[in-house]
Amino acid sequence: MKTSLKIIAAAVLVMTHWQAHAQAAGTRLIRFGATQISPQVTSGDMTAPSFANTKTDVGKDTQLSGGVTFMYTDHLSFDIPVALPFTHQLHGAGALAGAGQLGSVKALPFTVFGQYRFNQATATFRPYVGMGITYAYFFDAQGSSALTATTNPGGMPTSLRVESKFGLTPQLGFTYALNDRWLIDTSLSKTLLKNRTSFSTGQTIDTTLDPISFSLALGMRF
Repeated sequence: MKTSLKIIAAAVLVMTHWQAHAQAAGTRLIRFGATQISPQVTSGDMTAPSFANTKTDVGKDTQLSGGVTFMYTDHLSFDIPVALPFTHQLHGAGALAGAGQLGSVKALPFTVFGQYRFNQATATFRPYVGMGITYAYFFDAQGSSALTATTNPGGMPTSLRVESKFGLTPQLGFTYALNDRWLIDTSLSKTLLKNRTSFSTGQTIDTTLDPISFSLALGMRF
């Protein structure tokens, strides 16, 4: 009986020690889940020669994602999200609203967040706010036959290049502890981003993208 009580007491002490340092300074969190990026597009007009009011729109995409968080103090943390490349379809808008898909581009955002986490390190629910710097890297842009018909009818296929840019990314999120090790992490962020798309035919189009990112993940503390 005394031996059993000692074992139980030791287990309680170990659990208490873990709980006391659940998200304390020096703790690392790793997570795996999914992220959806939804551009909030405001398009400028394509430069001449083009139809008046020629604009573009950009579709959303969802990919597997994850990230690593380092607790610098009980409340301050640094976070680096990771994800597979996102593929966004480019569609006609304005005068080209019925033109369909004009092309596609792959995107890989690189972001580093500084975060402030509310409540105590042992709390089950910990909301947080963050501010990050994002480098939005665009690559493998592909034009469609609809784009060629718009920019160079009867000529060579039109290619395009989407400019990579830096942008600020404010963030809101929270973690919810499922037990002493596992947690749910969810966040919502918006990157303030403007860039330019250039076409092989000489036209350009400036676009405010301001993508909203929603992430949901299962995380583990260690």
